[in-house]
Amino acid sequence: MFTRVCKAETLPEGGMRLVIADSHLIVLAWPEDGEIKAFQGVCPHSNTPLNEAEFDGTVITCPLHFWTWDLNSGDPIEPKECPLAQYPVKVEDGVVYIDTEGVTPLFAAP
Repeated sequence: MFTRVCKAETLPEGGMRLVIADSHLIVLAWPEDGEIKAFQGVCPHSNTPLNEAEFDGTVITCPLHFWTWDLNSGDPIEPKECPLAQYPVKVEDGVVYIDTEGVTPLFAAP
C-alpha cells in the first residue's frame, strides 16, 4: 500500500530529503539525470540516520564513517559491503508515494 510522503515540488533534481512512511525512515532522492528513488534512511553499517548525509546529486555519503552509495541503484560504492534497501515509489498528480510493504532495511554483517 502506497503512502503519501510529500509533494514532488519539494524535491529538486539532484536533491534528497528524509521522509517517514509507515514508521520507516527513508531517503527520498532525485539523482541528476535519473528518476525519484527511495532507500532506507539509515546506514547499514552503524544504523545511523542519514539526515546529515552529504549528497552530490548521485552519491550519498554517510557522515559517520563515510560509506558511499549510488542513489540511482542503492549499490554500495565504498566499501562494497552492503546495498541500501529500495522502496517502490510512484508520483501521481505532483505527489510522491512510497510502498513499504515487504521492505526492511539491510545491514552489514557484524
